Amino acid sequence: MNHKTKTLLATTGLFAALLASLPAHAENWQSLGGTDQSELLVDTDSIVESGGVREAWSLWNFKEARPNNGDKSFPTLKSYKDLHQYNCKAGTMKLVREIIFAENDGKGDKRDHSDALKGMDFVKPKPMSVGDAMLQAVCSFELKK
Repeated sequence: MNHKTKTLLATTGLFAALLASLPAHAENWQSLGGTDQSELLVDTDSIVESGGVREAWSLWNFKEARPNNGDKSFPTLKSYKDLHQYNCKAGTMKLVREIIFAENDGKGDKRDHSDALKGMDFVKPKPMSVGDAMLQAVCSFELKK
């Protein structure tokens, strides 16, 4: 198991406890963990549930710009936001939206890549993976009543 995965999983329990005590805001990005190269955050104010499926936005920030192959007008990115749906009962998740950004924290020029995600299926993340840590954090979050 790599250091990034260990860090993310170790912070999941602390993250869930912290989330339960936070007030509501327009966006409330909370770190799930990271490395010297990247950080993963979840917007706790975006976590909602409908029909037994939860939804939440996540944000990846990268220290160094990453190549964005296939789009010459947008050659690199430094962050992206993903909207995942989580079936907590089944332990599955799927990516439904993705927006890439030229700068960190979802700022600067952007491109919406969500059209490429149509028809995605719910999948069970591998144990001890980043996806598993995200699923655990979102599903353990106490929703406001």
